[in-house]
Amino acid sequence: MDIFKKYTSEVWYLLLIVTGYTVFSAFATPLGVEDSKIFSVPYRLLVFFFSLYIIYKNFSFKKLRNVAVISLTLFWLLYLTKSYLSFTQDFYTELFGERFLEIYIRILLIAWIPSVALLFIDYKKVDLALVSKGFFYTLLAMLTINLMYALVMPHGSSRLFIFSIYYISYGHLGASLALISLFFIFFDAKGLSLYITGYGLLLGLYTIFIAGARSPFLAIMVVVPYLLIVKRNFKFIGMFLLLLCLAIVGIYYFGKSDQYEIMFVDRTYKWLFEGDNSLRTPLFERALDIFKASQLFGGRTHYEDGMYPHNLFLELLMATGVVGLVIYVLKFLPVFQNFSLFSFKINNCYHLLFFTLFLQYFVLSSTSFALYSVPEFLYFSSIIIGISLNNHNEENESNDGRRNPSGNN
Repeated sequence: MDIFKKYTSEVWYLLLIVTGYTVFSAFATPLGVEDSKIFSVPYRLLVFFFSLYIIYKNFSFKKLRNVAVISLTLFWLLYLTKSYLSFTQDFYTELFGERFLEIYIRILLIAWIPSVALLFIDYKKVDLALVSKGFFYTLLAMLTINLMYALVMPHGSSRLFIFSIYYISYGHLGASLALISLFFIFFDAKGLSLYITGYGLLLGLYTIFIAGARSPFLAIMVVVPYLLIVKRNFKFIGMFLLLLCLAIVGIYYFGKSDQYEIMFVDRTYKWLFEGDNSLRTPLFERALDIFKASQLFGGRTHYEDGMYPHNLFLELLMATGVVGLVIYVLKFLPVFQNFSLFSFKINNCYHLLFFTLFLQYFVLSSTSFALYSVPEFLYFSSIIIGISLNNHNEENESNDGRRNPSGNN
């Protein structure tokens, strides 16, 4: 019971907002419930009201006036307004028209308010080690249960087994577990047993494989080199490059052969060696055309059938123009100013872990989903911005004139 006393409301909130959906999305399939919203809607409402509580508990006008809160709020107000104008003035199919209200709700309940709440948290008072281990054990437990369910009930409805989520998001659960495991192995070996983190790494990679999505594989290729560069271990860098080459050779061999039908291998082979990007090119070109027609504030927010560009920056330009892009990027100003926290000057290694997870979901938001459809990217964005803001405020408050975060007391 003593360990639960360490879980402040902020710790519980961070655990809920980042890994809670992983838990809630695992109920529908095993229970035979066709509509997974029976579980997801209560979860989103819980996050929303918990977010309001976090804002109330940590509210101050100083935090309200910081550039990140202002730019984040201005952007979602702009996007909400643009969505309303687009939905009322542009043509959309009748089927997508039934989702207009849902999109308004997602912007408010999932994207805007929780992101603001995460900016209000004082991360200097949060035990980030405790939160990180909570992330790890939650993912480890859920993906282990998922694997056991598949072994006991191999006739499961899909390769997602217990989860009622999109297969790409499912793959990124594996990527998250693999990256968290690598973090503990490289930067906090005493934090968790090597046997546990080794199992977590293998389980995460296996989940990526069975999911069949390419985005988690791309995230691993992007994020692991970042971790190794920060680690400054050339032996590990060499090992990673060797393993990556072997993986690509294996994908080429098995993907080219007609004897094997493995979804992950087939899709990745077509992507790497045939340039197949799942018909993304027409979506990209359409987004650019819409942007060129209205460069300042952008044009429609979705295509006629509800589709979107599948790229964060192209969607920002298409839906909100240059103005929206600038406002959106401004919230990351504290991160740019304090990038040393996540690179070569690591005072708290767990800052690096949160940036790692942010980077992983940045890869996802650059290849799939709409602006409001990757909550993990939005939330990890706010977490690393909040960490940066805390560091910036601490330096300003204690600067002794020599640009040191300690004064002559």
